[in-house]
Amino acid sequence: MVLKSLRGLLFVFALASGAAFAQRVPVAIVNYPNIPVVTTGGKAIPTDQVKKAIQDAALRKGWTLSNDTGDKMTATLVVRNKHTVVVEIAYSADRYSIAYRDSVNMNYHSEAHYDSRMPRPSSATGPVIHPAYNTWVQELKEAIRGELMTKG
Repeated sequence: MVLKSLRGLLFVFALASGAAFAQRVPVAIVNYPNIPVVTTGGKAIPTDQVKKAIQDAALRKGWTLSNDTGDKMTATLVVRNKHTVVVEIAYSADRYSIAYRDSVNMNYHSEAHYDSRMPRPSSATGPVIHPAYNTWVQELKEAIRGELMTKG
């Protein structure tokens, strides 16, 4: 009898903890405005080299690029044919920025339309999203930094 109760309790715990792990708490979206272009030699490089570094880094990390209009491009990452994130990258000879543009299946919620059934950290203000978004964008930012370090 005790063993049967223990099995039932373990089953209920497994179901509850599985649901908790499957749905991660959304976090505030992190944008990266005005990141300085830094090269190994500390020399300034032309805008076309900054653009090339961004393109090379994005492609190396699995992002696709489109809508290149002068000093801006759109980068899209599709993960497991299930999750899509889109960022806008603006750049110049001395700075670049990465900003959220869109996402699919990433639990994005704006401040005004937040789903109250989902857990929300008290420190989050503005739009929130699945934490993997910030990880993927930070990895892109670091890849760009690495590419820029090979220039100049």
